[in-house]
Amino acid sequence: MRQFIALLITLLYVGASYADNRATLLDFRFATSDKRTQIIIDLDKKIKYSINTNVQKIRLNIQNVKLLSQTYDKIFYTDSRIKKTRVKRQKNTMNFVFSTAEKYKVNSYLLQPDEKYQHHRLVINLNNIATQQKTKKQKHNKPTQQKIILIDAGHGGQDPGAIGYRHTREKNITLSIAKKLAKLINRTGGMKAILTRRGDYYVGLTKRIKIAQANKASVFISIHADAAPRRSARGASVYTLSERGGSTKFAKQLERSQNIEQSFGGRKNLIKNDQYLNKILWNFSRKDRDIQSQKLGHKILKQMSKIGYLHKKIPQKAGFVVLKTPAIPSVLIETAFISNPQEEKRLNNTKEQEKIANAIYQGVLNYYR
Repeated sequence: MRQFIALLITLLYVGASYADNRATLLDFRFATSDKRTQIIIDLDKKIKYSINTNVQKIRLNIQNVKLLSQTYDKIFYTDSRIKKTRVKRQKNTMNFVFSTAEKYKVNSYLLQPDEKYQHHRLVINLNNIATQQKTKKQKHNKPTQQKIILIDAGHGGQDPGAIGYRHTREKNITLSIAKKLAKLINRTGGMKAILTRRGDYYVGLTKRIKIAQANKASVFISIHADAAPRRSARGASVYTLSERGGSTKFAKQLERSQNIEQSFGGRKNLIKNDQYLNKILWNFSRKDRDIQSQKLGHKILKQMSKIGYLHKKIPQKAGFVVLKTPAIPSVLIETAFISNPQEEKRLNNTKEQEKIANAIYQGVLNYYR
């Protein structure tokens, strides 16, 4: 009898140990943009997985895992790409089948926990496949004489930016103002606005630079909303690039909050020896760009002063990564302090957003005159 009990305890212990060795699928998160759908799976351990694709199905197999009951409903996400999701367990392997609208280019990778994300993450991207016909058409487009204004709505997706006193998210404010500014510019002959993002998704900092380059932008305008420990801090400010870093203590604090390369499912600091940045920084005329950036900054600040208080009356300098666009005059506009309850209320007001967009627009017009 004793031997039987000992054997039973051993079997229970082994079974419990085996169960404990399984990774847990803690959460499913999704993000949709005009170019891709991204799936993020949070896990408590590193896992082994495989992905198989055909024309309209993506099969994901994850070995030795268990699924939390509260996570189950989150799996069945649908958008323009994912039409249906099915899940099936085969012993300790979870099989997911995503039925898609068409064929997509799929890539995936695992991310380790870091200072922001405490769990392991499996990231799966469903990327649009551009047709050859569209590519050829783009190549044969005649060069335009239009002035291309690149408008960058700060933050987005998993990166909300600063959070206001009433929980307003900076990413929503910046996108709304950016769209209003783009509409004004696109109504103007000889000018065209291009947005780095059109929805609530994150675009990497170096990717924003590449978008400006690819579209041969004339100027680069990045829109943000300040936050400060003091709720009384208020007013707009404009920043241009400083290779040496922020010119003030507050500018240095802003750098630390803005110069973080993030993506839905990942976050990493941009390192000094970034090969792409070093290459482009080597090849442009810094002096001319800096002069033109200061000129643009002054023109915008003058117009901003007509609609509200200025935190700084002249353009400040800081080492923001998004301002390092080669040979393109670039400014970062802090429209107001979202941490100030009065200014947060103003930033949420559609008419006030239109005033801000119009002030930036008038500044751009005066820059070209």
